[in-house]
Amino acid sequence: MKFAVKLLLCAFCFMTLSAETFTDDFFGIKNSASQKKEFVKRMLPLIQKANENIVAERKIVDEFFEVVQKNGSLTDIDNKTIETIQNLAKKYNINSIEDIKEFKSKIAPVPISLALTQAAIETGWGKSRFFKEAKNAFGQWTYSATNGLVPTNRETGKTHKIRVFNSVQESVNSYMLNLNRHNAYADFRNLRSLLGSEFDGLTASSKMLNYSQTREQYVKLLRNVMINDELTKYDYL
Repeated sequence: MKFAVKLLLCAFCFMTLSAETFTDDFFGIKNSASQKKEFVKRMLPLIQKANENIVAERKIVDEFFEVVQKNGSLTDIDNKTIETIQNLAKKYNINSIEDIKEFKSKIAPVPISLALTQAAIETGWGKSRFFKEAKNAFGQWTYSATNGLVPTNRETGKTHKIRVFNSVQESVNSYMLNLNRHNAYADFRNLRSLLGSEFDGLTASSKMLNYSQTREQYVKLLRNVMINDELTKYDYL
């Protein structure tokens, strides 16, 4: 008899991108304090949505391993479920669908305050050219010959571009996937696994050394913005 995990198919890789949140009225705001407030108001639901989808993926994984552990092997799992888990493994760069530790380490939410703070820093609270033109909220690079905006002050010999997204939501999704699967953020994931619900934005910021070439200075900036602009409270919504 084949056992099927109750899959939340609408949540796995099928996020519908809503109408763009950052429209011309946002970019027309002149007052700095008002823009900061509006930036958080508009960015927050995008971050929450991305995390909700990760939680839904994690539920699929948890239910899968519950069935596997109950039955002792993969032989009684239906093909559709196996395919779904294989797709998740590919998405998160996981070598084996039996590696429960790797699945649980990589498929987990990102602290909201960390995402808000990094978006604020990388876009200048939504004022940057790359945010407006490329919908890129986290300064993500690309080396594509056809997709990307060339940074104005790019060093001679450098070939990177700023990646262009179809929506800010897509940018948020990509940022979280980057933190959850790239080798550069293994320490971030290890600490998250260790601390569980106690893993907040301030704690996570210490593991963002590899996010910027300024390393320690970037971590200090993250902490200062997170505290001074009172973004830590969003971890406890």
